[in-house]
Amino acid sequence: MRVRIFTFLLVVALVTGLVTAALPSGMVVAQGITHSECKEDLTGMTIPFYTFGDLSGPYAPITQPLAAGFSDALKYFNGMGGICGAQIELVQEDSGGDREQSLSIYQRFSTADPKPLLLLLYASADSELLRERVAEDEIPVFLFAGSTIGLYGEKADTPGWIYAGIPLYTDQFGAFCKWVASAWTTDLKREGAPVIGHLSWEGSFGRATETTETTAYCKAQGVEVVGGEYFLPTATDVTAQINNLVSKGANILYTTTLASGTALIAKDLTTLGLEEQVLLAGANWVLDSSVGLLGQRTLKPSGMPSTDGVLGLLPYTWWDEKHPGTALVQEQFTANNRPPTARGIAYLAGFGAIDTYIELIIQTVNRVGKDNLTGAEVKKTLDGFKYEALGGVFSYDWTNGVRDVRMTRIGQLGYLRGADGAPVIVEVGGQKMLVPVIAPVTTESVPVPDLKPGGADVPK
Repeated sequence: MRVRIFTFLLVVALVTGLVTAALPSGMVVAQGITHSECKEDLTGMTIPFYTFGDLSGPYAPITQPLAAGFSDALKYFNGMGGICGAQIELVQEDSGGDREQSLSIYQRFSTADPKPLLLLLYASADSELLRERVAEDEIPVFLFAGSTIGLYGEKADTPGWIYAGIPLYTDQFGAFCKWVASAWTTDLKREGAPVIGHLSWEGSFGRATETTETTAYCKAQGVEVVGGEYFLPTATDVTAQINNLVSKGANILYTTTLASGTALIAKDLTTLGLEEQVLLAGANWVLDSSVGLLGQRTLKPSGMPSTDGVLGLLPYTWWDEKHPGTALVQEQFTANNRPPTARGIAYLAGFGAIDTYIELIIQTVNRVGKDNLTGAEVKKTLDGFKYEALGGVFSYDWTNGVRDVRMTRIGQLGYLRGADGAPVIVEVGGQKMLVPVIAPVTTESVPVPDLKPGGADVPK
């Protein structure tokens, strides 16, 4: 009952009454969601879906819902006929965020029979670690991470075997700089000029946005970047780092963290009394229900959670937006009794990844036949792949050497309010809480700048 009440509040105005049809061709899987027609019947086959990543370490709060999304999507799509009649089998392992464990799991997967047609990874660090290996083994990779090195190589000039479901973190930061420069005195009603300090996790993910290229691009937009401070995912206090950046003039903190990292910064901004003076923004991961839930542990003087008003990038359609794809995911989320804490980007991404995998395999089999289905052939499909996953929740175009997503919107984290404007309070597990919601600030998606080393939009 608790989950059902919570879900109802979150999906007001979403489309209901989905029309589904289990066609042998595999074309229509839900209203507004269509796969290519199958030219071969794969009934009787089992096609593995290989994935591994950190399910028990620092990334666990966001990756466990990803695994739930995989599981529920496979249950749904297999029930709709799988891939042209073939059933999809989930092969999943937990690396715990350990480099050596990642290498060990990859060694097993890369020598498995059947060999992976595609590998789903979770993290930038793993994409950089395995970039050369997957190319040698001819195993294409799909992941929701935006590392320039992982996707394009050390010099950013060699598109490899790894494809991302989000924009590069450098390009997300550039898109934010361009937007905040125009919105600073108008939409945001701030005085002076925007000044950004990076405050993120230590590591390749956290440090991805602070580059000479992004700093130069932001400066060209009229946004000063004063440097960065970094902390471990296990840190419990970042007040010193905040003070260092504010003393340099930062009135925006931009973070490349997940869940607890963003909530920690928001908490300490409130502790320092800087919640009104300093804006908090970040990469797409800051716009997540996990951040909105964790942020309720600390309240601003206004009585709202510390994470209320966090800004970020929104390169996909969110749960709260009216769309057939989000309606399908919400339907399955509720049917599988998933807890409210799992209602975030990771679960949505997991569902979208399975839908994308199905389309990839269908197109590849249609082109080369089931007896010639290999990772190398799947990569050829990826290199010319344009697809609206879940009917447009995610939009992919990896043609012309592109390995990431090139469009985004700006979004903001807030909390559900009733007709009277007051925050809606619900009870979950005996605890009263507010309902996190994410809404677009900009209605139309715009291209992100190309800020790879040597990228087209890097100031000369």
